[in-house]
Amino acid sequence: MGKKAVGRAPRKMKPVILVLCEGETEECYVDCLKQKYRLPIRVVSKVVGQKINSRLVERYKKELQIRRSEQIDCFLIYDADVPEIIGKTAACNATVILSRPCLEVWFLAHTEKVPAADLSSAECLRRLTRIEEWKGYRKGFLSENEKNLLWEKRLEAMRNIAESSATGAAFSNIPEFIRTLEDYRHENENGDR
Repeated sequence: MGKKAVGRAPRKMKPVILVLCEGETEECYVDCLKQKYRLPIRVVSKVVGQKINSRLVERYKKELQIRRSEQIDCFLIYDADVPEIIGKTAACNATVILSRPCLEVWFLAHTEKVPAADLSSAECLRRLTRIEEWKGYRKGFLSENEKNLLWEKRLEAMRNIAESSATGAAFSNIPEFIRTLEDYRHENENGDR
């Protein structure tokens, strides 16, 4: 008598993480996280910029989807210094990750506690580049030392920054994105996905 074939449970697809972002600095940072976490992250930058809308988000999701059942987790990473962007991103079917005044406020949190005060982008950059580890920083580029700092101190940065603000104070909810990536990494290591 022949052996019965034992059916395997269908493999779960890893979720694809789609990140639409405002510019080169955000793209650089997400690429750094993609390398460190070793997750399937697709970054779309500059093409979208401030022209973000729900139709565009859905188009990029569809391009990535192989099967209808495939999970595409979408994040929008933008600076909150332009009021129109806050409204445009909120109208999209995605998790909105904002930093006020700019992404560099999140970088600053890796080396010091960010005051809950109103900071301009110029002041934020000035404060960042006064710190020894960030002296050579320029927008749209991260050196290997800067990438290592962002990776090694990411959990410390989560404690050093306000995650939301109803006022005009400096904040970033990037910790929400980091927690999601940490969860995905944990699930992948344990074979849950």
